[in-house]
Amino acid sequence: MEPTSRNPIFGHPTAAKHLAVDTYLTDGQRLLRVVSQPDAESGMFFASLEDCLTLEVRAYSPRELLALGIVRRSQPD
Repeated sequence: MEPTSRNPIFGHPTAAKHLAVDTYLTDGQRLLRVVSQPDAESGMFFASLEDCLTLEVRAYSPRELLALGIVRRSQPD
């Protein structure tokens, strides 16, 4: 998948900001922490998110991130 405007994760500046490392996100059911973000220049097209309850880290494709409907949350205290 190429980092073009056809790809909403890479083509949307707000989406890239939401995927900054150590940002907290939610899909409405889980709290997730961004461990690594997509980097088109290095060829890494996945974001790694950690489930804050189970501490499981999983790579998500841009399509999976969009399907999750993730929302940015402020950092927990």
